[in-house]
Amino acid sequence: MPAVGCRTPEPRRASGRRPGPADVRRLLADRNRPGIGPGGDDRSPVVFAQPILDLVSGTLSGYEALARFRQFPAATPDDWFAAAHRGGVGAALEACAVAEALRLGATRPPGTVLSVNVSPSVLGSAELEAVLPDDLTGLQVEVTEHELADDSAALHTALDRLRQRGARIAVDDVGAGYAGFRRLVEVAPDVLKLDRALVTGVSREPRKAAMVEAIVQFGARTGSRVCAEGLETVEDLTVVTDLAVGLGQGWVIGKPTADFAAVDPIARQACHAGLSGPARGLSGPARGLSGPTPGHSGSALGHSGPAPGQLLDLAEVLETLAEVRTHREAAAVLAGAATLLGCSTVGLAVLDGRRLEYEGSWPLSRAPVARQVVDERAVGQVLAGPVAPDTAEQAWLTATGTRSMVLFPLVSAGNVVGLLACGRRHEHCWSRAELRPARTVAAAAGAVIAALGAPTAIRTR
Repeated sequence: MPAVGCRTPEPRRASGRRPGPADVRRLLADRNRPGIGPGGDDRSPVVFAQPILDLVSGTLSGYEALARFRQFPAATPDDWFAAAHRGGVGAALEACAVAEALRLGATRPPGTVLSVNVSPSVLGSAELEAVLPDDLTGLQVEVTEHELADDSAALHTALDRLRQRGARIAVDDVGAGYAGFRRLVEVAPDVLKLDRALVTGVSREPRKAAMVEAIVQFGARTGSRVCAEGLETVEDLTVVTDLAVGLGQGWVIGKPTADFAAVDPIARQACHAGLSGPARGLSGPARGLSGPTPGHSGSALGHSGPAPGQLLDLAEVLETLAEVRTHREAAAVLAGAATLLGCSTVGLAVLDGRRLEYEGSWPLSRAPVARQVVDERAVGQVLAGPVAPDTAEQAWLTATGTRSMVLFPLVSAGNVVGLLACGRRHEHCWSRAELRPARTVAAAAGAVIAALGAPTAIRTR
């Protein structure tokens, strides 16, 4: 029965003895002996951390905790957890592994998610509750798809309680052919983790690519992000990114380590190369994007009146943008591109030194996501759920009536001169395909904003 750490890649199985229930009980008893405690000797599970890459922005999203056992080299983690459940101590061993994961996770990089695997039968158990903190913000709990096949009201209740305490819910091994989409709708996971058998070789097998694309579309309509596990080649990484998969995990991104390793530069380069590559198929409105809310065309810096008619052709947007003479006019043109960019609002934020002029005047120190976009020249996403209440980003979401926002750097001559802010009424993590139209507009807007000079003449708030 899968539990914490029963994730890829696992150690290769060698010949030799496998653990039985008695071995698990001995491990747990030894771990609880006075003077030893968690992590105190080689009888406790060892927890490694494997990085998870955000394929949209090319930045680190979080880590998955992977339990390993130092006894019986021939055994895999699955062997240990299966033996534990056979012997009636499955909840105790899973809670032990979760405790070790949380202990290691306390030192993870700020802003990253820690993902742990828990069997549905263990959710809500006294053993697990004893090791979980009250506040589960930043924790992601994964359950395996085939264990959703049983219609259990208790499972839904347990997941709802975890959500109420701040945890995210992920379903693992999606596409393995067990629960089906109906059960996934009922669970309403935050993340759908693709089965590695579906991901491996996706660059060479069109049928796998078609299945991945279907799951991505399902996730987009139900509000779930999709994560591709088991990525081992740059080719597979590139394909799943092109298929709008939002998150990636596997050896090509980073191997499990005893500390929190950075994402492999090769994976970052592959991700950024695709994100910054030439736009394709942008002669008309972006396909598969939600349109603007009727009657609301956007809130933009320096633009207090109604936006011009919606510009539904990318060429028209670029041509009109090239003719503007003021920041106010540029903001109006960008607001008119909301439908094309799949947004409810589009705004212009102009950078003046280390301050941003957008829905007020803000120092970059009060805008953490915007500061990262400026410093790294990378796309940044803001979601209403995790955003800090005292930041500029929270104020922007409130002022524009949106629940999510993507910030694109406006670059001219190597310098960031502003941001393109694209907002949506619901929380949504954009895929790489969805970013392309806005990235093209942002590339053209950088030179325009730089040519207009300092933004002091358009400060209206």
